[in-house]
Amino acid sequence: MGENNQLNWRLNRWQTILLFGFLLMIVYALGTYFFDFFAGTATVGFGKMGEVWGIGMFFIYMIGYFLAIIVILPILLFKSFGIGTFIFLPYAIVGFFVEYYYEWIAVKNLKGIWAVFAWVIIGLLIGLSADLTYKFLSKKISLKIKSIIMGVVLAVANFVLTFTVLRFCYKIPLSISPIEPGSFLGVAYFGLPWLIVNSAFGGFTAYAIFKSLKITK
Repeated sequence: MGENNQLNWRLNRWQTILLFGFLLMIVYALGTYFFDFFAGTATVGFGKMGEVWGIGMFFIYMIGYFLAIIVILPILLFKSFGIGTFIFLPYAIVGFFVEYYYEWIAVKNLKGIWAVFAWVIIGLLIGLSADLTYKFLSKKISLKIKSIIMGVVLAVANFVLTFTVLRFCYKIPLSISPIEPGSFLGVAYFGLPWLIVNSAFGGFTAYAIFKSLKITK
């Protein structure tokens, strides 16, 4: 698309961060309740959280495409380090109180209050992984390929960090030997490749959207 046909992006940096931070919360919220609600043994009724190390965490594998667009597009628009991290900040702040109530107060399945902070921090680290990838990839790599690589890194970071919290922050940790078929790790043989491919495609989509936009000062 030629520059004359580009659409103006009129929001400034912080307005963009707030908008995409809100979109990210919607994606996580819908993912949580759609997949946890239909998660079989992990479902304990609307408004209650079940065994999150079970198949209810499958939504992490399914939101990679949308997550990649939401995180990568603002990075491409403003090309400033830290934007990917800041996009997770609204999710981290609101998510702290949700996590505190559901898993520390109601379900009581966390090892300690520090585990609530762990869930908050991993979101920021997922965003940071995209920031670091954009910053340190060679300038010789095209922006399209950079966007795809950022999508892949986001996917891997999301999987590794989610697994780490499920493994070390719960009174009943995620089983790794033997791997439980209905667990987050137990469906990784399908879910992880799906997540990586979709996140990569999400990075490409973010690039395609970026090419159709220009920032209005």
